[in-house]
Amino acid sequence: MAETGQMWPCAVRTTQAKRPIRGIRTGLGAIGAVAALCVVAGHAAAGDRELGEYLSSECVTCHQLSGRFDGIPSIVGRAEPELISALSEYRDKVRDNQVMRAIAAKFNDEEIAALASYFGSLEQEQSERSTARAENARELTPTMEGAK
Repeated sequence: MAETGQMWPCAVRTTQAKRPIRGIRTGLGAIGAVAALCVVAGHAAAGDRELGEYLSSECVTCHQLSGRFDGIPSIVGRAEPELISALSEYRDKVRDNQVMRAIAAKFNDEEIAALASYFGSLEQEQSERSTARAENARELTPTMEGAK
């Protein structure tokens, strides 16, 4: 019995000795998870333009990429924070528009940031294309000064 009594304290010590290691592993796992979330949050905050372009097909059904306004507000070239705020408010039912609420409800924060990044980046690209088209049109159009 003396031997059995001595084994129990060893077993308890062994179990207690493993607990700090298990705690360290859990702590390291939690740190890793937090680090991974920070990386994902960083990408979401920045907005993934390519993901936004991929997700934009439903948006451009009504909001024209040309920026033209036919009763539906243009979202091309809008500031990212403004678009993020608007879509989040539609998703959270703060703004009142049933169509926009239904569409925004499909998107998480990362997707909303991606859409904002995509639409926010379009203004400069479109103005560059418009300038190039205008320059090409000037080159192709004969001047009226020479005609009599």
